[in-house]
Amino acid sequence: MPQIDAIVAGVASELGAERVQGLFAGALRDGARELWLRLRLADGAPVTLVLTVPGWMPSWSSIAVLAAQLAALLVVTWLAVRLATRPLSRLAEAADRFGQDLRAPALAESGPAEVTRAAVAFNAMRARVGAALDERLRILAAIAHDLRTPLTRMQLRSEMLPDAEMRERLQSDLAEMQGLVEEGIEYARTAHAAVEPERPVDLHALLDSLCFDYQDAGRRVHWSGKHETPLRTRPQALRRVVVNLVDNALRFGGEAEIELASESGEVIIAVRDRGPGIAPEDLERVLEPFVRLDDSRSRETGGAGLGLAIANELAGVLGGALTLRNREGGGLEARLALPAGA
Repeated sequence: MPQIDAIVAGVASELGAERVQGLFAGALRDGARELWLRLRLADGAPVTLVLTVPGWMPSWSSIAVLAAQLAALLVVTWLAVRLATRPLSRLAEAADRFGQDLRAPALAESGPAEVTRAAVAFNAMRARVGAALDERLRILAAIAHDLRTPLTRMQLRSEMLPDAEMRERLQSDLAEMQGLVEEGIEYARTAHAAVEPERPVDLHALLDSLCFDYQDAGRRVHWSGKHETPLRTRPQALRRVVVNLVDNALRFGGEAEIELASESGEVIIAVRDRGPGIAPEDLERVLEPFVRLDDSRSRETGGAGLGLAIANELAGVLGGALTLRNREGGGLEARLALPAGA
């Protein structure tokens, strides 16, 4: 081994070659702990040198100091990361609030320069988005207002048509136009549903009132189930969601079944019908605005394709989720899941 040869050469150099009869390297012991060197002096006396390879043996005090230093380093690192990420957490919370409430308070513009710039940019974006949504509602309201007058005039003039069949068709078209305008305004107003304050709502009373209104109009709507605890939510927005789902069920199925239940910390309101259902690949797409499937394009079931989109938007405002699925035996189930603690 080169290391052994170097050690042998060093010993020979120190003792002097004229005093050494022979120099032999022994084998290593205990892994690399000892090296034996056998040599014979000029007088013939044998001498064995045992070289011990030094090892590192830390003391308990050194280990304790090292552990304390590592613990202190971990604590300081955790505090530094916490301080660095806290502004990001506040920004994320503000974004979540803004997604649910357009009138949520602005983000505090304080802290390090980078954090302050991010807060200023977020507040500016928040103001622009709010202004754009307000402008959208004003435009739709203005269009609806301006269309109402000519639609009324056309309705009055259609009454004077001598041809009864032509009069009926024209009035039906005018009613459809009026419905499209009203649906557009209702969809625009969903962005402002978060302004409505939350309060405890008796779901039994809400569903009773809704079903009685439909039954008084001769429609087949009934509900079952129970949820005894009042739900803290936005009642007008919740009622609009259920009404849109029931109207959709009545349009395609002729009647609607509402079931109220509690599952895994959620309040479930399911609206079911026995209509034609929806193709599986369209169950999510139909929740988007202005999506109309082929089966809904007739005069009897037509529309702007906003009923389910409005319900889906309002479900998000309420902190819940709306899902659709086909029923066994035919029909559709619209399932609104709301957090029980909302």
